[in-house]
Amino acid sequence: MTDTADSIPHLDGRLALAASFVSGDTAADVGTDHAYIPVYLIKSGRCRRAVASDINEGPLNNAIKNAAAYGVSDKIDFYLSDGLEGVPLEGVTDILICGMGGELTARIISACPRLYTAGDGAPRLILQPMSGADKLRRFLAENGFEVTDGGVAEAAGKIYQCIVCRYTGKPYSLTPAEELAGAKNEPLRRSSLYGRFIRGLIEKTKKAAEGKKRGGLDTSYDGSLLKELCEIYKSSTAENGEEV
Repeated sequence: MTDTADSIPHLDGRLALAASFVSGDTAADVGTDHAYIPVYLIKSGRCRRAVASDINEGPLNNAIKNAAAYGVSDKIDFYLSDGLEGVPLEGVTDILICGMGGELTARIISACPRLYTAGDGAPRLILQPMSGADKLRRFLAENGFEVTDGGVAEAAGKIYQCIVCRYTGKPYSLTPAEELAGAKNEPLRRSSLYGRFIRGLIEKTKKAAEGKKRGGLDTSYDGSLLKELCEIYKSSTAENGEEV
């Protein structure tokens, strides 16, 4: 990556997908690491200002240096913070939490009362879980965060999903397969990579079932989950024009 004030940071497919969902003029990036997303959002003109936080001092210092190298230090506010604790969110329209486990992401959301605001003033959450997506989706459903957008992207040979949601205060339920793969009406399912994404979930479920079977454990749950995932796969490939 070339650190010059005249260039724009390159984002891989995973981060580029998350950044593409930012629609407001001020974004907050939680666990910012090198601040590539905030710098990209400002340099590309998608955002006027940004907030960047990280729990570790080392990555945050790297983020500050990168912002200076790209000439946007005056447009990004930096905070050493555990999640969103102590981070002012006034005026923030989009909050990105990328590259963390689903359970940690849920913990960060649950610890921030400001996110439990319904209506036009509610910030959009752009979430990219590296693992535990089912636990994150379950949390969102139980706590009334409606999924409004999302997608699937590839980076370094792996497939990642992105979940965009907003608080409504209206809980809903999901099946085990929907917790992993998204509900029927989610835009995620219209992604061109969704078929590959589901095949990966199917293979992972098969391996888990085989391991349980070898250990003499009950595999009825895995069998039910596998059946539903296969049905989702068939439905999505038909809708997207893919071959099953």
